[in-house]
Amino acid sequence: MDAWTSEPVPPRYLHDRTPLERQGALVLQSKQCRNCHSLEGAGGQRGPALDSVASRLTEDQMIRQVLQGGGNMPAYGNALNPSETKALVAFLMTLRGNDLPPAIDASRDLAGAGQPQVPKHTGAQPVPETR
Repeated sequence: MDAWTSEPVPPRYLHDRTPLERQGALVLQSKQCRNCHSLEGAGGQRGPALDSVASRLTEDQMIRQVLQGGGNMPAYGNALNPSETKALVAFLMTLRGNDLPPAIDASRDLAGAGQPQVPKHTGAQPVPETR
């Protein structure tokens, strides 16, 4: 098992990325995430491959997983500063495999279903409050 790789992030994962996303690729490499996770088959096998992680996890789920850990993954909340976490998650959000759709949080739709609808502005002026 190739449990560690010092190979750089494959160039195809950096093409057409924002500076923040590229910074996240550097965080992925410098914090040795690939000791446990692989990209294009290179890296560790203890954790899941990251090639399509954004099709499995939402941004919120990724942030929680990185900061709090869970399952086989330790927490990295104390090992990453907020800007590193933001950059790393921004990069991970670009990893959707063969153009798979991004993961969605179905509970957000359910939570919004019970919310009162805000009326659209009708052009009427607000009524002043009387006491």
